[in-house]
Amino acid sequence: MKNNSAVLLFFISILSTNYSFAEVKRSVLAIHSYNSEHVWTGMLKDGIDTTFADDNNTRLFHEYLDAKRFPDQLHADAFFEYLIGKYATTQPDLVMVSDDVGLQTLLTHRDGWLADVPVVFMGINQVSQSLIDLPRTTGVFENRNITATVLDIRAITAKDELIVISDREAAGSANLSKAKEAADHEKAPDKIHFIEEIFKRDAVQQLSRFPADAPILLVGQIIDGDAGNALIGWREGTALLSSQLPNPVFTIAIISMKHGSLGAHNLDGVLHGAQAANLAKQILSGTPADDVPDLVNAESLWILDWQLMKKLGYTENPFPATAQIVNNDESFYQKYRYLVWSTSLAFAIAILIILLLVEIIRRGNRTRDILIENEERYKDLAQVGSIAFWETDADDRVRYASNNFTPLMGIQPSELVGRPIIDLVNLDPRIEFPVEETKRLMRAHRPVKNLSFNVHSSAKDLQIYLLNATVATDKSGGFAGYRGVLREVTQEHQISQELAYLAAFDSVTGLENRTSFFKKLKDTAGMPSKSAAPVWVCFLDLDRFKTVNDTAGHLVGDAMLVEVAKVIGNCLGDGDQIGRLGGDEFGLILGARSPSDVKVTCDSIVKAVGGYHFQWQDRLFSVGVSIGAVPIIDGLTETELLSKADLACYKAKEAGRGRVYLTDFDHGDLYDEEREMGYIANVSQALSQDRFFLVKQPICPPEHGGTDAKHYEFLLRYKDEHGNLISPSVFVPAAEKHGVIGLIDRWVVERVFMCYEDYFPDEDVLVSINLSGISLSSEEFVDEIELLLKNSAVKPENICFEITETAAISQLSQALTFIEQMKKHGIKFALDDFGSGTSSFGYLKQLPIDYVKIDGSLVRNILIEETDLAIVKAINSIAHLMHMKTIAEFVETDEIRTLLAGIGVDYVQGHAVGRPT
Repeated sequence: MKNNSAVLLFFISILSTNYSFAEVKRSVLAIHSYNSEHVWTGMLKDGIDTTFADDNNTRLFHEYLDAKRFPDQLHADAFFEYLIGKYATTQPDLVMVSDDVGLQTLLTHRDGWLADVPVVFMGINQVSQSLIDLPRTTGVFENRNITATVLDIRAITAKDELIVISDREAAGSANLSKAKEAADHEKAPDKIHFIEEIFKRDAVQQLSRFPADAPILLVGQIIDGDAGNALIGWREGTALLSSQLPNPVFTIAIISMKHGSLGAHNLDGVLHGAQAANLAKQILSGTPADDVPDLVNAESLWILDWQLMKKLGYTENPFPATAQIVNNDESFYQKYRYLVWSTSLAFAIAILIILLLVEIIRRGNRTRDILIENEERYKDLAQVGSIAFWETDADDRVRYASNNFTPLMGIQPSELVGRPIIDLVNLDPRIEFPVEETKRLMRAHRPVKNLSFNVHSSAKDLQIYLLNATVATDKSGGFAGYRGVLREVTQEHQISQELAYLAAFDSVTGLENRTSFFKKLKDTAGMPSKSAAPVWVCFLDLDRFKTVNDTAGHLVGDAMLVEVAKVIGNCLGDGDQIGRLGGDEFGLILGARSPSDVKVTCDSIVKAVGGYHFQWQDRLFSVGVSIGAVPIIDGLTETELLSKADLACYKAKEAGRGRVYLTDFDHGDLYDEEREMGYIANVSQALSQDRFFLVKQPICPPEHGGTDAKHYEFLLRYKDEHGNLISPSVFVPAAEKHGVIGLIDRWVVERVFMCYEDYFPDEDVLVSINLSGISLSSEEFVDEIELLLKNSAVKPENICFEITETAAISQLSQALTFIEQMKKHGIKFALDDFGSGTSSFGYLKQLPIDYVKIDGSLVRNILIEETDLAIVKAINSIAHLMHMKTIAEFVETDEIRTLLAGIGVDYVQGHAVGRPT
């Protein structure tokens, strides 16, 4: 038995292990250039781990090259052989690599092992176009602004001499190169001494030859020649220099603070790692690595030691406004804050005690006065109030009754005194009183709470009373009887009944209202099914009902709703339920039925409602109804079920109204509709939260590259609330379909106008902006553009609006009007996707445009499709005859670009020229 238990536990562990692995859908390998104890490496790891902490579907693996201790190539080759063997059966879905050594080593071995795996780099010092252009590769550059560091040190110290120390590692060499560039700046120190490497044993001697007040800037690390030329840590190196030299020491590592560094211009490694991890998450979510832009700029923050600055007399000099100051002087309060708090607290307590004593004396006097007032008040209220007071002795006999008993119950107080209270209510035939319950409470000497009883004052009139009583005790604590009140609550009871009805039923039709229907739907969804056929929920929306309200008024509309509700009810069977959800919308819960039976029931409703005519005076009104029906299945709330039925009803209306749309949850069209509604549900919020953003793609002559482009097209991108990049091919059609594309057009145009100078501060660049067909026919949109032109510094001739061939031809007159108004200001126009529709070249004669953009579906195959090549040549020739420039889209290869140059196409756009950035 013991052995069987062990075997069972073994298999359970195997199953649980397999399950845990099944939950993980992808893996990420992070390769670090340095060892795990390296501070920079640790910060990068923290940033990566924190960013992926909420992603349960991704496993992270960290490996360490340790290149500072083992810099030779043989070690790097052996390390990658180790990785290939370790991950042979679990090849990662994405690789992250930190710092230059690791990246270069990875690229050397990538073709043999990770050829198709996307790579995200971080901590790379030099921004190079060759690295940016690498396929399936993106990342974050550690592009420190060493020039700013040098200029800030000169401002802080007011010294015209600076000593810059580096090392021969990739990071140190890159930082030294940037420092040398800073020497040419007009505000740089007059003398800058560059030391490419320095050894620990002779560092002090070597630096003593420089002036004692010359600042030292460490952009690399000191070398320990006695330890195999390994680099010593920032803390140790800073402490060595600051303890043996009088010079102020600055570094680029925050860990040097508290070890003698006057200041550190620090790059936050945790944020750096998190930025790289966010790029990785975009790729894992489906965005191609080539479409995820590199982050080329790194932000650094100054940390300055106030005591060292004061010691060296630097506190009067300007220092960066955003710098953080540590080791400040303590104020009197900071130094003695505990004494200040304790003294203040003791004084406050003393004042509080005095105030309490005064209040106790005052309240004692007031209490005596209140007791006297309450005694008089009780007597007055007992005589004239609307509540009857009563009191019994220890034998439950009435010993006091206020005069209110007479108007309330028609009983004189004198008839009550001395008689048992139970006998009084038990002997009166008009009174329906819970005698046994009251006896049980009184025998146990328990309080009476909200005891209601009825009094029939006549054959039809019923009065309801509420009885409350508390137990009275004598001086020794023994039972002394009851003291209580009697109050009539007839009116309150009637109001309560009415409110309960109104809370559950619709005041117009008498059907269950939305709240009550939702409760029924919730109860139905939570009940186990007793039949193989499902229960169904239906959403009904009347067609043309608004016409009744608008032409005859809401009173007539309400009367018609009552009749229509009856017509619908007559089509239902036993157990089916109907409710009014609001306006002209109804809900149905249909008992267990097959889809065909549901269709029969719903078709009968559509037919009955469509054939019903409501007569008001000499007019006849008729309406129709559209119905959406979904089965009630486990796992969905009542809100989700009704939402699905509402979407199904929407599909019924979309199909032509007066129809029935049945669906299950495998229907892709219903899912697509729900997804589209989700994309456009709150476009305003998405715009305000900067989930929309712009990228630019160069448009160049075919013989040039995109690096010196003077013409760009702005393209729109969108991230959902989870940070996932949604393709424009998905959200743009949804926005057009549901009428919110105009908001997006306005945002794009306003963003380009307001930020043009930020995008192109020193250039005169033409930018193309896509517009939808809706914006072409909006007078308000024209006014807004003219206001933007007035309030911005953008030259109108630097703006080109792109409109699609389809939009222009479908709204030709509006498009012509819009183009003419804009061209008065100097704005250019391009006809986008030309050749993709069914239009003829004749439309080009009517549209005063500047550019014809040849559709990419024609361009991408011109090397192999002679027909497409002929069409492209024709479009190019005719456009030139009309004095229009041509732009070929989707130019993905150099061969296509060369062929287009031979044809004479003016401009090209595509990955062969430049990717969107």
